[in-house]
Amino acid sequence: MNKLVSLLIVFVTVNCTNPSMEEGLAGLEAALAELQIELDGINVEQMITDVATMQDQVGEMENDVHLYAEQVEEWESQIQSILADLASVQEIIDNAGTKDQVAAILEDLAATQAMINQLVLLADYDYDGVINGLDKCPDTELGAPVDDEGCSEAQKEG
Repeated sequence: MNKLVSLLIVFVTVNCTNPSMEEGLAGLEAALAELQIELDGINVEQMITDVATMQDQVGEMENDVHLYAEQVEEWESQIQSILADLASVQEIIDNAGTKDQVAAILEDLAATQAMINQLVLLADYDYDGVINGLDKCPDTELGAPVDDEGCSEAQKEG
């Protein structure tokens, strides 16, 4: 009797099919095949190389920012020196007695103003790497990539 029950169970199991299960398995196999194609298309070696290159570029940018910060400090020091000179020139003007002295002071002031203007042109107020004298977009958002004229993509579009 046990043999007959076992034989009946095997017969029912072999001849019973579940279409929705078969469709589900076929869909799963198709999705796995598609996923395998996608995975085969990924170039992991190139991605690793690209990430290493980006890390090198970030390091260079950090170094450039540090050097630029030092340059800005130097310019600020020069501006403070010029302002001190202007204060002493103003004192001389206040105490000037002759027309020639005033004319000489005015020449000094003009030369000092020219130096200040030159420093302003050499500065980079928006820290985008393009000096003010060449920067067509002087209000670039900090850290935004810019072209040679100092403009970000957002500024070109707007």
